[in-house]
Amino acid sequence: MRLLVMKRIACAALLLLAALTTTGCWNRIELNEVAITSATGIDWDGENWIVSYQVVIPAAISSVTGGSGGGGPKSPIIVYSTKGKTIRDAIMHSFSESPRKLFFAHNRVVVIGEKAMNRGINELIDVYFRNSGSRETVSVLATPGTARKILEQFMQLQAISGAGMKEIIISEMKNTSILPNIPVYQLAMELTGDAKSAVVPEIFVSGSGDTSSLDSFSNTSIPSKLKLGRLAVLKDDKMIGWMSRKESLGAAYLRDSVQQSFIVVPCEGGEGKKGYDTIQILKSSTKIIPKLRGSKLTFTADVDVSGTLLESNCAQDLYKPGVIQGLEQGGQVQISSLLQDAWKKGQQMNTDIFGAAEKVHRKYPKQWKEWGKNWDEVFKEAPLETKIKFRMARMGLSNKSFQYLMDKREK
Repeated sequence: MRLLVMKRIACAALLLLAALTTTGCWNRIELNEVAITSATGIDWDGENWIVSYQVVIPAAISSVTGGSGGGGPKSPIIVYSTKGKTIRDAIMHSFSESPRKLFFAHNRVVVIGEKAMNRGINELIDVYFRNSGSRETVSVLATPGTARKILEQFMQLQAISGAGMKEIIISEMKNTSILPNIPVYQLAMELTGDAKSAVVPEIFVSGSGDTSSLDSFSNTSIPSKLKLGRLAVLKDDKMIGWMSRKESLGAAYLRDSVQQSFIVVPCEGGEGKKGYDTIQILKSSTKIIPKLRGSKLTFTADVDVSGTLLESNCAQDLYKPGVIQGLEQGGQVQISSLLQDAWKKGQQMNTDIFGAAEKVHRKYPKQWKEWGKNWDEVFKEAPLETKIKFRMARMGLSNKSFQYLMDKREK
């Protein structure tokens, strides 16, 4: 009996000790104490960093999306900026003008103005990797103007434009693959790689007006909209130029980042009538293979592509093997041209954004000790050979083009 009592006292003491040492939620943050940031913008005015914040106003979202509430729709976001000698210095100044602490865990994109891109973005990357509140999966976008202007724009079909910008770049990557989604961690990895080069997609305001007011959405058309454009090319953390969308697609093939895309191939129907076939790229894989020919370094881009016919305005009988072969040859020519244009543009900019340096380093480690010291010059002189294997997987629901059927009917 006495032993049982002693055991109970010991258990009670242990439970009391555990309760005393349990910390609980001592560092909790209530939702009404934070300002949820959906997008940030980084600008440079020549002397200071300007950091802009797109902060969500939860109470106003329902009025924009059709919920009840008097007084008409209210802005679901508010944008303001702070200035500092460093990026963190600018962020700290937000405490002097915001009643809530900025919360970056739900930040979707960071938009960088061209002046900041030209100055260099090492400080921005350092901020993201040094602070636990920021996520390295945030998508990076570049703009030729100021980042703040981008954050001020509203978007159709999306109440919070920060989330909308993230969805646009994801959609672009999945459906056309012209521009890639570049998270902060990937940008850091590319800038610290052997070539010290990277790319960032462009976002800009397309149109003649401004959509920073909800009044612009009172009509069926809006004066301007946020739109993805070119590809910003970075070297040693500074932007050195832009690639066109055509060159960007070629770069996507060389970087093996094409998920789904399309090409337009010239065709010729009956009686010499010319037109175009639109082919959707269903699958694509690229291997860049470095080779030594004597003492000269060369590269081969081995591309395997399959596609389906989406549209044809030539009078073609798609049952004929010669027509299918012509489509495949046309696709090979188009993709080869895209690759060569992108490779030449990279050489003109003295920037290897294709991962060629890493492949050379792995295959020729001894030679890399010398080439790595002056890789830009080595890359600039290296020719690219393309080997394209193009296969038409499907021809669509009909094996004859509609123009072919119309021409047969007229006869």
